[in-house]
Amino acid sequence: MANKLNLLGLAFLLAFQTHLTGGLFETTDSTMEYRASIPTDTYHRFCKNIYSQNGEDGILEQLINELGIKEGTFCEFGASNGITSSNTYNLIRKHNFTGLAIELDQSLYQVCQANYTAYPNVQVFNGGVFYYDRENDLDAWLKRGNVPWDLDVLSIDIDCDDYYVWENLTDFHPKIVIFEVNSYRDPVFDELPRRPSHEYNIDPLKVWCPSRIAQGCSFISAIKLGIKKGYVPVSFTGNLTFVRKDLVHQLKEFPYLVSDNPYEYLPLYTHLVLWGNKWYTNTGLILNVAIRDYYLTHQQKWIDPAWLKTRIAEQLLLN
Repeated sequence: MANKLNLLGLAFLLAFQTHLTGGLFETTDSTMEYRASIPTDTYHRFCKNIYSQNGEDGILEQLINELGIKEGTFCEFGASNGITSSNTYNLIRKHNFTGLAIELDQSLYQVCQANYTAYPNVQVFNGGVFYYDRENDLDAWLKRGNVPWDLDVLSIDIDCDDYYVWENLTDFHPKIVIFEVNSYRDPVFDELPRRPSHEYNIDPLKVWCPSRIAQGCSFISAIKLGIKKGYVPVSFTGNLTFVRKDLVHQLKEFPYLVSDNPYEYLPLYTHLVLWGNKWYTNTGLILNVAIRDYYLTHQQKWIDPAWLKTRIAEQLLLN
């Protein structure tokens, strides 16, 4: 494994250097096992997958336990088939949650409806959540589902307009919000769907895969939105998990960082992901962590390529 990691690291650094000298930057989604320490100042140590994709089942169980939530309420959209990569199916099966699942795709909706026949207190809707349509925005759907204004868990995952949908939610204030961001945009620069940042002096991931740009908001954009709406981020797994600010004092395992400065939450961004029961990473996420570290070290967004290359090498060795 060590030789494989060294070869991957060398290939990555050579590709990165090529990009800096005007050639094409190349990296890969190919994963490598994550061997560094799991962060202790976040909820990663509670991560586990029962139905979720990146450990969210374990994080949610820990949070509802600390918040004293029993037989809570939820909303999840796009719910897909209701089971695969679901952030809420474990809450339904194991913790008697009720609420609503929304899925736009007709065939997936039918499968989800069939999967939930054993749970009559879960409503399954076929439709889309559109921030620009008052008849079908998130407020309208939650009212249709007759959930309380402070429902316990809201899971937002529609792969693009998540930011705008949550931004426009006004009548409901869930206790916990799980919010998907574009993990392949680095965590420092403020980007929204269809609105890429123009602050970069180098942007190797854009050269690598332009189609990923502004497909979902960046990490820091989501943090800023959460703070504006009265939430504190507690963990990042590819999804950001937020807890409403007035409830954070109940979290015994959270280090109680509560700040109005979104950049103070940058350490939550990591390059580790839990798939199955193992931790993995890849070179794109390692690059993003190096950019994160540059900002934390220098408090500036202009990136020094030589510093970045050294930090990437250090991260590969740590892994």
